[in-house]
This record gives sequence, C-alpha cells and structure tokens, in this order.
Amino acid sequence: MTARLHAVTHPESVTASAALAWFTSASRGREVIGYLFAPDRAEWFRCDAAAPSGPAGPRDLTTAFELVATDGERHLRWFHQAAGVGEAVSLSEIPDLLPPGTPITAGPDRTRLDGALSRLLAGRVADSASGWSTLGSARYARSQVPVAAQVNQEIWAEQAEYAISDDHGNLSVVDTLLLRLIPRPAQEERQA
Repeated sequence: MTARLHAVTHPESVTASAALAWFTSASRGREVIGYLFAPDRAEWFRCDAAAPSGPAGPRDLTTAFELVATDGERHLRWFHQAAGVGEAVSLSEIPDLLPPGTPITAGPDRTRLDGALSRLLAGRVADSASGWSTLGSARYARSQVPVAAQVNQEIWAEQAEYAISDDHGNLSVVDTLLLRLIPRPAQEERQA
C-alpha cells in the first residue's frame, strides 16, 4: 500500500453543474473527464473550464442523478438527492489539490493498493476524431469516450483501488477511482 486518500465535501447541497464548477476551479489546467448517468442516457464528457461537453457539443446535466469526474489526481462524485441538488465530494491523495470544502474524516484511513487496475470498456473503437472515440460492438449500443484512439483498438479504464484494514490485518477494498482512459491494441494483436 502507498498513499492515503483524503476527501472534502462541498459545504452545501449543489446541482451537478455547481459541483463540477467547484471541482474544476481547482484543476490547475489539467484535463478533466468524466461520465454522468441520467434516466435516459449514460454519457462521457470532457470539461472546458466547468462546462461538460461531448463530441457534438455541451452535455446537459439537469437530469443527471450521478456524476463522476477526474483529472487523474483528483476525483469528484456527485449524487442527486432531491429537487435537483445533491452532495458533492472530492477525493485525492494530495490534500492540497482538493477544492475548498469540509474535510471528511469519518471511518478508517483508505490507503491505495500498489499498482493500477485496468478494466476493459465494452466494444472496440469504430471511429475516432477530435479526441473522441466511438466504441461499438454487436452486443452494446455505441458509446463515445473522451480519448483519441485508432480504429479496432480497445479502451481501458485505469483505476486505483483503496482499502481499509481491520484489527486482524484483513484488507477490504472500499473505493475504486477512475484515473484515465487508455487505448490499447486489441487482444489478438497484443498476443501476435
């Protein structure tokens, strides 16, 4: 295990847009990507300042019920609670990178497990332009992700896992945070 995870919460319940503005205000010029869930869609986005956008333009956050964003070192989680507002939490291994907020200190320390975890996103790159790749497969609907890749590559989500330890030394993973999206050759090309 290496680094400890720190967290702050926005002092008030806020909209998804306000949560993203709070988070990106401390981005220090790093690219912010993320995804949102709404009743009628699940979408990835890239932020220009606090404005989330996709390859066709702005992303609408008004009906979002969950939003996750990252710049690779800091993370945002926002969950709708009622009347369009919810709780916003920012997490980082480096406390100085967190936006201003109320520190969260409850519970045991969460420490990062060594190494990064990679998860394959469904489908292969069917098209790529302007820093966006479209994943497609016979099983799933097409999805646009904020990463430049070549046709037929796979997209992997690199993640960090954080664990707590009990009195007997047993570890339990309690947080998994997105770090970045990485294009890789398809499996059969990697094995050739």
